[in-house]
Amino acid sequence: MRVIYQKTELNNKLRVVSEKIDSVRSITLGVWIDVGSRDEEQNENGISHFIEHMLFKGTKKRSTKEIALALESLGGTLNAFTGRENTCLYAKVLDEHLEIALDVLSDLLLNPLFNPYDFKKEKKIIAEEIKELEDMPSEIAFDLFMESMWGEHPLGRPVIGDIKNIQKLERGQLLNFMREKYVSPKIVVAACGNLSHRRLIRLVENKFKLNSHIPKRKREIPPLKLLSRKIARRRKTAQTHICIGFPGYSFKHPKRYAALLLSSILGGGMSSRLFQNLREKFGMVYTIHTFIDSFKDKGIFGVYLGTDKKQVLPAVEQVLKELRRIKKEELKRKELEDAKYQLKGNLILGAESTSTRMNRLARLEIYLKDYISLEKTISLINQVKKEEVIQVANELMHKDRLSVAILGQVGQSILQKINWDYV
Repeated sequence: MRVIYQKTELNNKLRVVSEKIDSVRSITLGVWIDVGSRDEEQNENGISHFIEHMLFKGTKKRSTKEIALALESLGGTLNAFTGRENTCLYAKVLDEHLEIALDVLSDLLLNPLFNPYDFKKEKKIIAEEIKELEDMPSEIAFDLFMESMWGEHPLGRPVIGDIKNIQKLERGQLLNFMREKYVSPKIVVAACGNLSHRRLIRLVENKFKLNSHIPKRKREIPPLKLLSRKIARRRKTAQTHICIGFPGYSFKHPKRYAALLLSSILGGGMSSRLFQNLREKFGMVYTIHTFIDSFKDKGIFGVYLGTDKKQVLPAVEQVLKELRRIKKEELKRKELEDAKYQLKGNLILGAESTSTRMNRLARLEIYLKDYISLEKTISLINQVKKEEVIQVANELMHKDRLSVAILGQVGQSILQKINWDYV
């Protein structure tokens, strides 16, 4: 696959990055705003996600239905998502429909109506979305875990907000938040597929005429001394859902690749240590895996498992023992090589999708302001030594930095029964 990367910063500081792949017939476009739930005040929690919804509720040029039809009628797709640090509007179309896709994306961002009637109606829709998440206890357990780690810091709040706060939000708050933060220096347009970067630049310059001021409010830095709390919340569920984790590395940290390999070895699939021991050997769980999330200045490294309420104590203690074991014992060369092949294989398979490549392209620009080719990434993974993986395990996994969230038919007393010294 022949790939040509290019980057241009426009006069208004908006950045455009692209990868040309002439062996495909599609283009995936993303308009990334470097704004998410961690940019919100307590009384604004959920506002970024609310704005994402409202952008699709009609513009000066298109009704809600016309927005939906604009690309679907051409065989394309249009969607969006909000995270803790970013909001993204994205589209995938045939290469011949690049201009219409950019026109739709710019229309959503620059010309939303925020109709008062739609604003009230959307509060009900988001309330239903929150209720839907309430029926997904694994998602609730993760949000509870983030609260246990970050507390009142914006990273500790759910991206979607809560129903009470959403009901209190006013239309003017959304407009002011967007006016202040959705500005060109905070925006990256990323594109991947069969396209001309020069043509892309002309279209973006023509369609994305945004304010170029720097937002006054800066992101709140996570606390230096983490809470490292253990929370058990009783809830009627068939399984008990558990997240165990530690502060991790930022996106640009040089040890991030070693941490990814550590995650793969511990809980990256059916062959991982946690899966083989807790599921295959002891039959304690059905699902268990590790997870990593990297932010601009911090990160998380954790383990998720779901188990019967009677198995919570032995299952958690077995997880802690596995974490301790990888810190104390020598790592076998084959186990590290297998983890490297798994990580590289996932990267290469993902690279066959223009959507995956677009996401990677945008994140590299937002977090590093740089481009790392797939070949360079594979080289960095290959360079990681087994001693580095053990060093990372010892750096990250400390008892006094441990945060835990348990959701299910167990109470706070379970936290006193577990021997946390195993880690």
